[in-house]
Amino acid sequence: MKAVLLAGGPVTPTRGLLERLRGAALVVAADGGVRHARPLGLTPDIIVGDFDSATPEELAPFAGVPRQVHPPRKDLLDLELAAAEAERQGASELLFVGALGGRFDQSLAALFIAMRLRERLTVSLHSGWSAAYPLVAGDALTLELPQGQRFSLLSLEPARLSLTGASYPLTRALLPFGVGLGVSNEVAASPLTVTLHEGRAFLVLDC
Repeated sequence: MKAVLLAGGPVTPTRGLLERLRGAALVVAADGGVRHARPLGLTPDIIVGDFDSATPEELAPFAGVPRQVHPPRKDLLDLELAAAEAERQGASELLFVGALGGRFDQSLAALFIAMRLRERLTVSLHSGWSAAYPLVAGDALTLELPQGQRFSLLSLEPARLSLTGASYPLTRALLPFGVGLGVSNEVAASPLTVTLHEGRAFLVLDC
């Protein structure tokens, strides 16, 4: 089951993003992320968080939507709570929307949270203008992308990967941690396929 998690960062409702959200069976708004629901044509099934950022005006259209209220002083981010609720309801795929951009610490935390969840779920992050896909060893991700689209591969640890459909293809190449080697590649011919043989890495797209 595909679930959309609405976070509070910036979102641009592009055609590509709207297409990506199609078919979601569950929408969980994490506090202020509820503001993105109407522009994206979504209605939350539940709103989760400490409600320190969603305004009364943003919440008003969804007065009948169930709320899961948490205290402001807590150990988990609202996004983590939203992910836990989606998983509890049976989601196997999570789309974080609005978790990139905005506060840098929140964006970085969202990426790390997504990577942790990728160990057992399919996870991706979307803002409309960019997207990120956490990859773990054994993953083979194939995406239909336009020729010339820019993308980057960034590893969290030494990673070995293969890449087809790119201007700079790779075969079981080592991508070290902390280098810019994988930045600013381009799609040469769709589909683009990234196979991660070892390690953990992010595929980042400029949409």
